[in-house]
Amino acid sequence: MLGLFKTKVNLGFLVNPFYLYCIAFSLAIIVYLFGWSKIFPALSAGLILFLVATFILFIFAGYRLGLIMPRFFSKHSFNPYLNDIIFWLIIVLCLVNVLYMGYLPVLDRSHDYREFGMPVIDPVFNSLSIFFSVFFFQSYLSGKKKRFLFYVLIILIIQVLLFRRSTIVWIIVSSSFLFLLYRKKIALLIILAGIICIPFLSFCFGRYGNIRSNLTKSIVINDLGASDAFKNSGINYNHYITYLYISSPLANLQKNIDEGNGFFNNGDTRSFVFYSLIPGTFTLRLEKPLNLTPPICNLITHELIVGTLFMVSFYTLGWFGMITLFLFLSVFIVLCLLIIEKWNTFGVTTFSLLSTAVSLMIFSNFLNRLDVILMLFVYPVLFQLFFTWIGKIQYFSSRIPID
Repeated sequence: MLGLFKTKVNLGFLVNPFYLYCIAFSLAIIVYLFGWSKIFPALSAGLILFLVATFILFIFAGYRLGLIMPRFFSKHSFNPYLNDIIFWLIIVLCLVNVLYMGYLPVLDRSHDYREFGMPVIDPVFNSLSIFFSVFFFQSYLSGKKKRFLFYVLIILIIQVLLFRRSTIVWIIVSSSFLFLLYRKKIALLIILAGIICIPFLSFCFGRYGNIRSNLTKSIVINDLGASDAFKNSGINYNHYITYLYISSPLANLQKNIDEGNGFFNNGDTRSFVFYSLIPGTFTLRLEKPLNLTPPICNLITHELIVGTLFMVSFYTLGWFGMITLFLFLSVFIVLCLLIIEKWNTFGVTTFSLLSTAVSLMIFSNFLNRLDVILMLFVYPVLFQLFFTWIGKIQYFSSRIPID
């Protein structure tokens, strides 16, 4: 029996953005079918058919990517002091953020935590925190220097204090993918331990969300539409929040499909372009000059506002919008892979973040998020140039004779 537990299973091949799209949406469908909410509409044949068609295309693309995967990763030696500088830069940006706002979300609940953040500084702080937390973890796996792992833990603690649950998810999921890329084969005992920990993690995730949003048991059970099946199950209400987090985006998408008006739905190409494709930071600044109005999508309840990658695209442009956005996602992934192939100093880090971005498409559209674009298209190029430039300076300075 002990020998069986030591058996290693190859899971590294799953860290593939094309496969992870399929896995993430399949997981959301499975959780959806638990039937814990009485306000969820039934999944339609049209939505299932659309998802299955995209699965088939991405499984083929994922297989092709798996054949050429090694070319995207190269091993590089890094100056650990550059990592130290980046870490302290993140800490300084955090302090500037807090001093500018004048409060810490975990200590002052009178403010809306979603409004916390200094313009310009906060997106840079947040995206650097995610990108370099994953890179610090990679540095730890490569060199076994514990201070890099300590850096990751400090950044995670900071994000907890700022109520940045999404940032925490990004860091943990990306680091997990990176670990699989490094180890590839994982002992069966570790896999079983991870499965056993799922209920505990679900409880903690739901509990943290309830505290952050001031949700009582009565609100969670009654106002958020828990079904009689859930109420009578004896399952702790904190798990219901986790259930909603995973499955409610599909419910919102399905509600828009149920209330849609044909293949092109509202036929609002302008809103589709500005609210599904163009980065939201730019659209926000163009709303007044161009007289733009954010689409008001149909929601199962006003407390649950996310609707997967596809909700806004369906509301504005129907099935045609969803198909177009899926094609846009495909191009997005391919362009990022080309960036990784050419600027591969941060290749493993960026690939892990790309995999996370695609996995999280079950919640929201990350294709038009400026922080995601920074992490996947700008930082890999910018910091490779920076690290290479510093390396050349050190190399030439070491060759200058000293009298």
